[in-house]
Amino acid sequence: MNLIDRYIAEVGKSLPRKNRADIENEIRSALQDMLDERSRKTGRPIDDGMIVEALREYGAPAKVAASYQPERYIIGPRLFPSFVTVVKVVLPIVMAVSLVKLGISLGQIQATFENTFETVFLAAAEFLGSAFTALGSILVLFLILHATLPEFRSKDEKWDPLKLPLATSRDRVEIGSLILEIFGSALAIVVFNFFPQVVSIGRTAWGTWTIGFLAIASDKAWSTTILSEAFFGYLPVLTSLWALTLLLDIALLRRGRWENWSRWTAFGLKAVTVALAAAMLAGPALIAVEAERMIAAGFPSGLASRLLVNFFEQGIVVVLILTIIGSLVTAARLLVRLTGRDLPPALEKFAHP
Repeated sequence: MNLIDRYIAEVGKSLPRKNRADIENEIRSALQDMLDERSRKTGRPIDDGMIVEALREYGAPAKVAASYQPERYIIGPRLFPSFVTVVKVVLPIVMAVSLVKLGISLGQIQATFENTFETVFLAAAEFLGSAFTALGSILVLFLILHATLPEFRSKDEKWDPLKLPLATSRDRVEIGSLILEIFGSALAIVVFNFFPQVVSIGRTAWGTWTIGFLAIASDKAWSTTILSEAFFGYLPVLTSLWALTLLLDIALLRRGRWENWSRWTAFGLKAVTVALAAAMLAGPALIAVEAERMIAAGFPSGLASRLLVNFFEQGIVVVLILTIIGSLVTAARLLVRLTGRDLPPALEKFAHP
């Protein structure tokens, strides 16, 4: 692996994924033309000294990457593409939760125009508030990363091409995916181990139905857990998986590249994930909430309660199936990388392991 490959890999870390390959090819071509011209003018072959001189003149990787993107970043050019990636994942999740809550609210009101308009308006306002809260939390997280991890800070001082990290494009980590996985793993550990009441549905003391803390906000409220005892029986193994994934992602974020040890570790975690998801899929029901109990507790619509329970049941099945498929694809990519071969085009479409 020569200095040009290392230089282009370093520049590529700060480029958006959709046009990263084209920009990398453009930079490689420009550097090669520069070296060929210098070789003709000096009458000597291209060597490491000439490459180092050309790279210093071309510019530091962070500055070169920034030149291909608009000056609009509040957290730095290196982290902005990852920030966008995380936002694109989190906001649809916030919207999905809001839609579920809206469905519950619509199922317990009298179907008049005024009631429907008011319910939809309040749901939209709640979604906007949740979305701004999520965006603020993500921004704070990235600002902390930018301030605490030196590799993400802009460097104006002279840089040395010989100190470029030993990482090619095949070893590059996707910062956005890692941050998203770290956030998700930490959130799952905290919620399911310390605040399991969040996954409850019930009627508050004020007569409204909701999901989460409000479902148990009063001694007079009726509530029931959504997840069954079977799910919480898997929790120790799930917590171990989340914790190990979190530690691996932090290590990858700090090292900035994939290595054999990290690929083998990730492969082992994906294998356990597939086995656990398959066991959960084939085992006892993971949903405990029952439509009959909701109706008996005063849920206004029997049809709406049954549809809601069916949504929970089918939703967790879909999540487990997608988890199995995603883990198998990632495990296959990891094995191919461990053999030192290039990935098939079909696997290149997925996240870079």
